Amino acid sequence: MMRETLRFLASPVRSLSSAVYVLAASALLSSFLALGRDRLFAHTFGAGTELDIYYAAFRIPDLIFVALGSLVSVYILIPELFRRTGQEQKEYVDTIVAGFSILAVALSVGAFFLAPQILEVFFPQLALAGHLPTLITLSRIILLQPILLGLSNILASITQAKERYLLYSLSPILYNLGIITGLLVFYPWLGMSGLAWGVVLGAAFHVGVQLPSVVGDGFFRSWPRLREPWALFETAAISVPRALALSMNQVAFTSLTILAGTLSAGSIAVFMLGFNLMSVPLSVIGASYSVAAFPTLASALSGGRVSEFIEHVSAAARYVLFWSIPTIALIVVLRAHIVRVVLGSGAFDWTDTRLTAAVFALLSISLAAQGLALLLARAYYAAGRTFVPFSVAIGSCAATIILAITLTDLLRDERVITFVTNVMRLEDVPGSSILALPLSYSFVSIAAIFALAFHFERRFGGLFSRIGSSLWQSIVAATGAGAAAYAILVVLGPLTLSSTLLSVFLRGLAGGVVGIAAAALVYRLLGNREYAEVISGIREKFWRTELPARQPLASAEEIGPSSPQ
Repeated sequence: MMRETLRFLASPVRSLSSAVYVLAASALLSSFLALGRDRLFAHTFGAGTELDIYYAAFRIPDLIFVALGSLVSVYILIPELFRRTGQEQKEYVDTIVAGFSILAVALSVGAFFLAPQILEVFFPQLALAGHLPTLITLSRIILLQPILLGLSNILASITQAKERYLLYSLSPILYNLGIITGLLVFYPWLGMSGLAWGVVLGAAFHVGVQLPSVVGDGFFRSWPRLREPWALFETAAISVPRALALSMNQVAFTSLTILAGTLSAGSIAVFMLGFNLMSVPLSVIGASYSVAAFPTLASALSGGRVSEFIEHVSAAARYVLFWSIPTIALIVVLRAHIVRVVLGSGAFDWTDTRLTAAVFALLSISLAAQGLALLLARAYYAAGRTFVPFSVAIGSCAATIILAITLTDLLRDERVITFVTNVMRLEDVPGSSILALPLSYSFVSIAAIFALAFHFERRFGGLFSRIGSSLWQSIVAATGAGAAAYAILVVLGPLTLSSTLLSVFLRGLAGGVVGIAAAALVYRLLGNREYAEVISGIREKFWRTELPARQPLASAEEIGPSSPQ
């Protein structure tokens, strides 16, 4: 039974449509687990000092992971694997694993000893409050994570190259299960350190689930060695711009976390919880399409099929807009209902709910921009042009930090903070200056996608003409969805401190259902292409209806590679 299960999970998923469905379903399940994880953390600690310490402990490990993980990214390794034969692939992977392991262990050991000095500089308020020893302990334990996740990245390149999306999709699910185990099992036994060991367990699951199939392919039959030193150097040289680009993103995010640490207690937790909520639709929509499309993009360019490459990118971009923009409208309208249902229990009180909801909404404004940025960045990586995303990332990092500092200072002005809190319905809620961080993050994300899209259009051409109608139709559908959801909430009445969880859920559900129906109606009336393709796909899959032969569909979900890789 176990062998059959493993064989099923390791079976390839050939078509892009099936790959997208697998990845989206996996992302949705992983996101539900992540929401459950966050609810458990919020219930146990609330948006307070303990969660601040926990999230702060990730800063050094995450910086190391981004710097190292991007050097062995699937977006660099997959094209390299495609260019090699079977035995050459094994020697290449051996070299990458050996080189990465040496570098990862060296950096992690260095960070282990420098953690006290770095964390005291990053989070002076936590240090002054006497929390530095706990923060150092958690951070040192979590330093095992970048090593394990980096190795998982290498295995993932093989897993994706073999089109084993079912197996690949299990990794984030198991990662979240490890973290939940840390909270429910290790924390009562080991205290705060147990939370960190849960993270390590999740990272071990992340790499471990992929290992049997990779070994079955003939990899790692002996201890990895530097068999091709020159190949390691070439891969690192190609990866450096992407590594720096992702490092810039992490530097910006770490800077926002550090700024949150200078605000009222619980600000780091509020920002992270809002960011995690926003990451759910981003991973389900933007990440699923960009991940599933990448091998096809790389295959098209490696075969010189540029027009096919443009069509793949444009089709995926249309679907990102189709789903993301109405989702933004619904999140803005239903933000308090979503946060209260997902996180609102135990120590997570009404003030925490309102602040997190505001952060969630402001971050979600850039949801479509972030989804398109993921897609276009991967398109550049497939084309071997890593410098363009790197340049945009540098500008975005600097702009985000500068704008966040400026807005944080500006929100100290009584008139400005009064205006902002009135707009976001946070009157008399302490800690509202945290809004400077999501505002700066979203504003810069939107500006960055404009820069990236205009450069892509100039370099390759054809993107704007292919997605223009989908963009304005999505905006109209989003307007209809938001207006319909808001009207339902007005009829049902506002939330109050006495509102029960069931009452909040039912009101939010009613608003969401009506909003989705309104968006669908608008899409249908406008003759939206993606809407027609989705409905046809649903009919075909659930009712086995044959699609009309005279109406071929060329969606991002249905365009597959010309030949199996």
